[in-house]
Amino acid sequence: MSLIEPLYKISEICSAFEIEDVIICPGSRSAALTLAFTRNPKIKTKVIADERSAAFVALGMAQQSGKIVALVCTSGSAALNFAPAISEAFFQEIPLLILTADRPPEWIHQYDGQTIFQKDIYGKHVKKSFELPVDTLHGDAQWQVERIVNEAVNLSIQVPFGPVHINVPIREPFYPDEKERFFANYRKVNFISTEKIISNETWSELIDIWESSERKMIAIGQNFYDLDAALKGLSEEEGVVVLADIISNINIESKISFHDIFLSKSTDLEADLLITAGKSFISKPFKQFIRNNKPRFHWHIQENPELIDPLQSITHKIEVSPAYFFKELFETLDFRKIKSGENDEENDFKLDWNINDETSKRYLYKFLNTVDFGEMKATSMLLESLELDSILHLGNSMPVRYGNLLGGICKSQIKVFANRGTSGIDGILSTAIGQALKTNKLVICLLGDVSFFYDSNALFVENLPKNLRIVVINNAGGNIFRIIDGPSKQQELESHFVTKQTRMAKSLSLEAGVRYYKASDIVEMAESLDLIIKDDNHAALLEVFTDGEADANIFKELKNGFTL
Repeated sequence: MSLIEPLYKISEICSAFEIEDVIICPGSRSAALTLAFTRNPKIKTKVIADERSAAFVALGMAQQSGKIVALVCTSGSAALNFAPAISEAFFQEIPLLILTADRPPEWIHQYDGQTIFQKDIYGKHVKKSFELPVDTLHGDAQWQVERIVNEAVNLSIQVPFGPVHINVPIREPFYPDEKERFFANYRKVNFISTEKIISNETWSELIDIWESSERKMIAIGQNFYDLDAALKGLSEEEGVVVLADIISNINIESKISFHDIFLSKSTDLEADLLITAGKSFISKPFKQFIRNNKPRFHWHIQENPELIDPLQSITHKIEVSPAYFFKELFETLDFRKIKSGENDEENDFKLDWNINDETSKRYLYKFLNTVDFGEMKATSMLLESLELDSILHLGNSMPVRYGNLLGGICKSQIKVFANRGTSGIDGILSTAIGQALKTNKLVICLLGDVSFFYDSNALFVENLPKNLRIVVINNAGGNIFRIIDGPSKQQELESHFVTKQTRMAKSLSLEAGVRYYKASDIVEMAESLDLIIKDDNHAALLEVFTDGEADANIFKELKNGFTL
């Protein structure tokens, strides 16, 4: 048996856990891992040379499929380039298995090539970090390899999901000889988890709080659970206000969608009981409103054991699945209502929220019908053009803010994603490519010019998916700095924050074999949207040219012009 033969168990154990996809970044020290995965008929591999882009592609694939995606790289700085996507996966609770080849420990910091400190390299941004033994000829070492890989895979898909790292020190020779066996015997260890439920006694206490609270509200942040049926019932039959950010993926007619417009100017909308679920909220007005108007009770439904309290108001942390909680809550209340013979009643609290939302909707549509062409108008036209059952990936900075501001005009059944774990501009396009690789649905990525050029290596992923559509808002710089108060008031705004650029996406698109379209006005935008959405056979990019200073003024005009 050779030194690297036991490493082939990694591939076998992964396929036993139905890991289907492995992203491989080329390298010599990782050769044994590369060949083991490549020659496993149960696993599909994709080779991507840029480690930063590769890790975000893996993130997007796992985001879309809900399954573990594995990453392989060689030693040295290659592993560091995985870090941005790994941190995003950690805070979004996306399952990744990261395998980094490494030098043997005696060669660390000895001026030998491609050598850095890789043990625990991702710190707190992985659920756990493991290191395999460097010499695996002894039976105990082989048992250790098997045990560690089983633990790592199981841990990645235990709630809360997340990335897990295995560092793999490998001695030379890296490549197998002709007689070497590839598919070794292995042992799979299944971790049996149990679903958390709420006891009858606790339900009774919660229902007492529910019934003592007249003004009830549910707010959903970033979410991929299907909560529609229960939330629809709670809204329509219990008179509960349901507020949903665009990344909540809540599709019920009665939801509050235009809160970004009215909340900073509204009064008397405080809830007695607030129930929240999901991860981050995009809406700054909502977060500020709750922080300034704390409810008497705030239940947060979250399986993650950490106390995460961005609204600074939690009174009850309920560690169960949101799907379980809202289903049980609605069924419990519905049964009690049937038993008591009570009728559905409209309440002033919900009516006030609905009036504010409807007023904001009318104001927004009127504003959009008269506003000049720019990034806001372009975003609204994109949202209105999306077909049912398509997927929208929103870039950070302004695209995700416009998405939330205008989200109420989206059609139902559109799934919306965004990298809001760390909210960085890196890897946005790569993540969308990963999503497109795992679905037949149309995937539309809306991002700004700085984000696009920052992640432009993503375009050179081999065999870009045909269902990918990219919409780049090119206003020649980081326009968000013209809108937020701090930098917009500094004399260095244009030179050190906006950092104007004059690049165009056309040459990159054509070089990557992506069909290119451009728009500078409403007519071109409408024509180009029609073309890219109907083109089923090719990846396409639409570059939208706008005036950044005018865009900032339009945004401020919309926010400041609203009155109740």
